[in-house]
Amino acid sequence: MGLLQNVIFGLVTGSYIAIAAIGFTLIYGIVNMINFAYGEYLTVGAFVGLLTAVTLPLPLPVAVLVAMVGGGVASLVLARLFFTPINHTGPVPMLLTSIGLGIALRNLIRLAAGRNARYFDTETATFRLTGVPDVPVGPFDLLGDFFVTSEHLVVVGCAVAVFLLLHGLLTRTDVGIAMRAMGDDEDLARVRGVDTQWIRDSVWVLAGVLAGLAGVLIAIQTNVSAGTGYSHILQILAAAILGGAGSPYGAIAGSYIIGLVLSLSTAFLPGGMAELSSAMAFLILVVVLLVKPSGLAAREVREA
Repeated sequence: MGLLQNVIFGLVTGSYIAIAAIGFTLIYGIVNMINFAYGEYLTVGAFVGLLTAVTLPLPLPVAVLVAMVGGGVASLVLARLFFTPINHTGPVPMLLTSIGLGIALRNLIRLAAGRNARYFDTETATFRLTGVPDVPVGPFDLLGDFFVTSEHLVVVGCAVAVFLLLHGLLTRTDVGIAMRAMGDDEDLARVRGVDTQWIRDSVWVLAGVLAGLAGVLIAIQTNVSAGTGYSHILQILAAAILGGAGSPYGAIAGSYIIGLVLSLSTAFLPGGMAELSSAMAFLILVVVLLVKPSGLAAREVREA
């Protein structure tokens, strides 16, 4: 498999990591907490999408929308139950609560869905991919042999749409401007009339919606099980830190770097070291914390 093919895989991986990392970093930047339960929000969204596509059954675009709504509702309800009541206690109790909540959610999902992986698959798996034509795009013979599938295009297309909508939200709407103001200085934003609790709730909903979308895209691209969110949380965290925690734009850049590094390391590490590719996100996280703890877009966080 050539270099160009692995770059394509890296861009696809970076796309769904970026969608999730935006939600994760918004929570960090505005609610001021690292939410380790966020990975389980992806799993919830993925299973909601899968079940919607199978039990009703509805076309994939509808199932994706249902998953996004489910993710948003779950995120807001969980925040109201577990995080809002202790918001005044500081980041450490919030962090520990999120770790406990993540463990509980993961085991509840495993109890309900079992341990086996589920697929959006066209031939052999439990769930069928509906709404997306089974059209392989390629292979191409341009700058070397490579192929692109319809699933690749769905993932990348959704990511581009999210980036454009996010930019419009943050720069053209009152709620987006209020989010940026709270990210810079919550006390000053409150003095200037921003309803900070409403903005926090909006961030929880937006982060959950993005997690639901990312979960479905992961299920389309690979598979989903009770451990899917847990297996991706380190990549999401590394992307957010690499980009500059609290910066949505930085999280996008960090996600594509993580995606490309994961893909290329899987392909080009020597056979005996290929398994180390799964640790690359952790290695990147450690290097960033040692060399540039503020991340790539630290200045942009305050100046955006």
